[in-house]
Amino acid sequence: MTTAPQDGARLINEAVEAFKARDRDTTADKLARAIKADPPIGTKWASVSRLAATMGEVSIALTAARRNIAAAPTPESRQAYANLLSQNGRSEEALREAQALVRERPNDPAALHFLATCQVQFGDNDAAITNLRRILDLPTVALGAENAWAVLAGIKKFTADDPDIPAMEALAARIGHAPERRLNRVVLLYALGKAYDDTGQTDKAFAAFHEAGQLQMPDSTFNADQSDLFVDQVVKGYDGAFIDSLPKSAVDSDRPIFILGLPRSGTTLVEQILVSHSAVHDGAEVNLFRHAAMSVQGYTPEAVRAAFAQPGGETLATRIGRAYLHLMDERFGTEGRVIDKTLNQTRFLGLIHQCLPNAKFIWLRRHPAGIAWSCFRTRFVKGADWTRSLTDIARHFRGEDRLHEHWTKVLPPETLLTVPYEQLVDDPDTWMRRILDHAGLEWEDQVKDFHATDRAVTTASFAQVRQPLYASSKAAWKRYETPMKPFFDTYYGPGVDYDTP
Repeated sequence: MTTAPQDGARLINEAVEAFKARDRDTTADKLARAIKADPPIGTKWASVSRLAATMGEVSIALTAARRNIAAAPTPESRQAYANLLSQNGRSEEALREAQALVRERPNDPAALHFLATCQVQFGDNDAAITNLRRILDLPTVALGAENAWAVLAGIKKFTADDPDIPAMEALAARIGHAPERRLNRVVLLYALGKAYDDTGQTDKAFAAFHEAGQLQMPDSTFNADQSDLFVDQVVKGYDGAFIDSLPKSAVDSDRPIFILGLPRSGTTLVEQILVSHSAVHDGAEVNLFRHAAMSVQGYTPEAVRAAFAQPGGETLATRIGRAYLHLMDERFGTEGRVIDKTLNQTRFLGLIHQCLPNAKFIWLRRHPAGIAWSCFRTRFVKGADWTRSLTDIARHFRGEDRLHEHWTKVLPPETLLTVPYEQLVDDPDTWMRRILDHAGLEWEDQVKDFHATDRAVTTASFAQVRQPLYASSKAAWKRYETPMKPFFDTYYGPGVDYDTP
C-alpha cells in the first residue's frame, strides 16, 4: 500500500511526536513512510534530515538532505549534505563533494577548510596544507583563520624558527580577550600550545592549554559530584543479580566489537589494528547504541529497571539489540565485523551486554598521567567536557577506574579483554594476537602493518595510527609534571608516588 504525498507531512509531524516520546521504532517507521510519500515540503526536508541523522537513520537523512538541495541548491544546503556524508562514514563521497564545492567557490574559507579536513582523514596532508595555506592567504579571513591554524597544527611539526608561530601569536593578539571572540581564541590557543610543545616551550604550552580550558568552563556540562554519584549507583546496583533479573535478548550477533577506554588511551590504535584484518569492515565513534536505546531514560540501575518494567519490557533488550544492528547496517553496510569505539560507553556497559550478549569488549588502560596530559592538550568538540580542568580529569579518571574494576567482575570473563597500552607498545606481537583471539579472529600477517591500512580516520589520533608503534609518547607528560600537580593530588592524593603504571 502506497502513501499519498499529502499524507507525508502528517507522517513527519507524527514522527516528531514519537521522537519526543522517545519511541525510536515508531519515529523511524514514520520517517521512512514519509520519504516514500515524498510530500512537497521544500526546504523543510532539512529538518527531516536533521531528525533522521539524530537517530542514526543515515539513508533517510541523506535522502532528505538531497531533497533539500533540490528545493534550494544553495552553498549552505550542499555543505550540510557534505557534512552529513563525512559524519556518517561516507568519506569518499564527502571528499568528492568537498572538491566540487571548492571548484565552484575557490575563495570560500569554509569550503576550503572542509576539503582540507577530508584530505587529512585520508592522510593526504600535503594537499590539506596547500588548502589551509590558501585560507590563511585570503584577505577576507582576517580574524577567522583560527580553524585553519588548528588543522595545520595537528598535521605538522613546528620548529624553533617556524614563521607560523609568530603568525599565530599575532592573530591571538588581534583576537584579544573580547567575550564574543572567546571560542575563536580557544581554537587558536590549542594550536599555539601544540606549537610551543613541539619547540620545547613547555611553560608557554601549558599556559595556552590551561587558558583554553578555563575559557571553555562556562559551557561545560560536566559535574564531578553528579558523575561520582552515577558511578556509585552503577557499582552498587548493577551487579550479577540485577543483570540476571532483566529480560534476556534474543539477538545472537557477534558483529560489533566494542573498544572501550579513555580518549588518548590507545583506542584508535586498537581500532586500526582490528580494521587491518580482512574480516573487519570498518569502525568509528558512532554513538549508535544511545540511539538504539533512546527509550531508556538514563543508565542507572533504577532507570534501566524502570524501562524494562514498561509495557513490552520483556522484549526491550531484543528490540534495542536489533535496532543497534540496523543502525550499524545503515552506517557501515551489511558486510564484516565492525568496531564501535564511542566515548563513555563504559557508563552503560551492562545494558550493552544485556542487549548484545555475544558482543566482545576490549578495554584500553594506560598510565593515567599520559592520558591526562594528552586529554588536557586536545580540543574535543563534544562529549568530553571533563578534559578542560586537571581536577575534573582526575575525578573522571577515578570514576572510570571504578567502572573498569566493576565490569571486570560482573561481566563474563570471555566477554571483556583488558589491554595495557604500555604492554601493547612494548610487546605488540603478543598483544595483537591476544586482541584478535579475543575477537574470534584468525591471525593475519598484515595486521602487523596496521599503519599502512588505507582508510579515513576521523578521531584526534589520525596522525598516530598512520605510524608504526612507537614508545616516545609514553612519557611525554613528564615534561609537565610540575604544572600537572592538581591532577596528581586529586587522582592519587597528595604525596603519593605516581611514577608507575
